[in-house]
Amino acid sequence: MEFREYLMQKHLIKKDKKKLKVISIDQYINRLESMRRNGIYNEEKQIDSILELKIQDRYRDWKTYMKTIEHYLSSKNF
Repeated sequence: MEFREYLMQKHLIKKDKKKLKVISIDQYINRLESMRRNGIYNEEKQIDSILELKIQDRYRDWKTYMKTIEHYLSSKNF
């Protein structure tokens, strides 16, 4: 499933999740693209300590970027 589609349907897939607004979905997409552009995320299959350190070093709100990758990896399972 495409990442955008996953984010739009996440609340249907996981009942305990709320529906995301379009602006939030766009922010997730932009964060993922930013990490790719900056060579931080290179389609790793899981989050390891090296990836986490790269994110922490680059972004002040690093937890949001970690959540983005978590959602992206989950989307790959659908």
